[in-house]
Amino acid sequence: MSSDGLITELLYKTLSFNSRTARCNGRSFSLMIADTTGKKMLGLMHRKGLKASQGMLFSFGSEGRHDIWMLNMKFSIDILWLDKKLRVLKIVRNAEPCRSLWSCAPYASPSGAVYVIELKAGASKKNSIAKGSRFVL
Repeated sequence: MSSDGLITELLYKTLSFNSRTARCNGRSFSLMIADTTGKKMLGLMHRKGLKASQGMLFSFGSEGRHDIWMLNMKFSIDILWLDKKLRVLKIVRNAEPCRSLWSCAPYASPSGAVYVIELKAGASKKNSIAKGSRFVL
């Protein structure tokens, strides 16, 4: 295992992500909760992948623009920005990881986002999740 991978593994254990079940269009997802600065910064970095029903929920606490940066990601994901009522404002499907630090542009958030959900690439299309869909926690 690389030193980055070992450090990330230790961070995941130290930060202790809680999980919640979210439902959308009759489908359940087990979401790790990124609700602190450290957890938000770590996100899904260095992980090998996600199962079809797994993801991560970022809770920002206030409406705004919450861009997503995919440095040190190993796989593509679907990124969903949600408003305070958990309605999907925007989706980026099959978002690609950054190739290097120098060419790592963030994925732009719409205004009014409070949450971001990251799912396995293709999960939003497979589960008919679209702009306006609503999640229930």
